[in-house]
Amino acid sequence: MHILYVAPRYHTNQIPIMEGWLAHGDEVQFLVQYAGQSEDYRVIQPVVLGYGPFYRAFEKIYLLIKRKQENAMDLRLKYGSPAMRKLRRMMKDFRPDVVITRERSFYSMAVTYLCRLFGYPVILYNQTPLWEDERKDDPAHRLVRHLTPKYRITPVLTLGKGTEGKTREEYAYYLPFLMKPHLAPQDRGYFDQGRINLFAIGKYQKRKNHKMLVEAVEELHRSWPVHLKIAGEVSNSFHEAYYQELAAYIKEHQLQDVVELKVNLKRDEIFEIYRTTDLFILASTGEPAAVSHLEAMSFSIPVISGEDNGTACYVEEGINGYICRDNDKEDLRKKMEAVISDRERLKAMGAESYRLVQEKHQFDSYYEKIVEILARMEREK
Repeated sequence: MHILYVAPRYHTNQIPIMEGWLAHGDEVQFLVQYAGQSEDYRVIQPVVLGYGPFYRAFEKIYLLIKRKQENAMDLRLKYGSPAMRKLRRMMKDFRPDVVITRERSFYSMAVTYLCRLFGYPVILYNQTPLWEDERKDDPAHRLVRHLTPKYRITPVLTLGKGTEGKTREEYAYYLPFLMKPHLAPQDRGYFDQGRINLFAIGKYQKRKNHKMLVEAVEELHRSWPVHLKIAGEVSNSFHEAYYQELAAYIKEHQLQDVVELKVNLKRDEIFEIYRTTDLFILASTGEPAAVSHLEAMSFSIPVISGEDNGTACYVEEGINGYICRDNDKEDLRKKMEAVISDRERLKAMGAESYRLVQEKHQFDSYYEKIVEILARMEREK
């Protein structure tokens, strides 16, 4: 098959999917709006399609006005629009058997229009949960749904810990993120240098709750030989300001031997840290669908995730880790202590993480679901 993806950028969570398609013998093309600063192109080289001239002119003025707002660039995720002639030509040249486009946006509306024009099956990928608390059904939302694909896939099962009282969209399908198993429990060691090695990943932003995590580790350090590494991105002045605030706290509280800050690491460097990590923590709030804790699981590491993470459901509580309450330092500390207080149990939980990756996050299940959706589309013609 010819598989075409159209997304804002080529995120690392797409790498195992691309590997799966290529290993299966399919041809893949990935079109993006822009290139990110920390992307890995060893599996596939995305094509930067960019934006049409009208949107580029509008964004230039908008960013000038909103230059002091950290998330001003996010405007393009909803309102960015492509150069239609270029997009049309690339789609016709590739002749996809299925198109998977990201988010309900002006960009995906353009993709959907061309797919309907040429008769290409099109699927929406977004991170809205399969089971939703409340589905908005006003005229504006109905119009957006009409202009974007009918069928939808999501890596998020539900927000929170259950589906009671929630509704499932008829044409939505749950496809969890994929992950290659990287390091089996019998092939790795734990407690390097006699310490309990903790690891966290996330841009240096307030919502990632790095400071709350450092404070929790500061308390744990009084009783346990813990050492924390944080790997984060610093790519703008807002990230830099938060990074400096965090570094100042560490220095002021004399935690230089307990907490280590890393900046702008490459994927290989992060994977090397996983090899000596004993517990991975994702304490952020407002996290649509993180993949970092799944990466950690693939290295036989127990994980703790905040409940305000769309993929917290990848953690089976008490089996391979815990889910902590949102923005709750005390609960985070307790959940961390529950793991690190029993070293044999920690290793057993790491083994369970590896098992879950093998059983629930491999390409075969993703492929079968895409084929199922295409077959349903064909029956409905």
